[in-house]
Amino acid sequence: MAGIVQLVKSNPALAPLFLFGGSGVMVGVAYMGHCLANGPDVIINKTAAEKPWNRIQPHENAKLYSPNKAFWENRKERAEELKRA
Repeated sequence: MAGIVQLVKSNPALAPLFLFGGSGVMVGVAYMGHCLANGPDVIINKTAAEKPWNRIQPHENAKLYSPNKAFWENRKERAEELKRA
């Protein structure tokens, strides 16, 4: 770590390289952690339910980002209507 600081002090043009490269690595590790913690197809706890992806209801969105949020809202409303009927 001290070697990197010395290198950046001697050549400041390398600072963006280490800044963006380091932040890219951190985002990649954070995304992998997110997928491990929240992914319906990832099994870390072997003593829990055998197939955790079966716990997702048809109206639940399991995606990290969904550009069409209205679709999932309409689907949830439809599921609630079907439960009442």
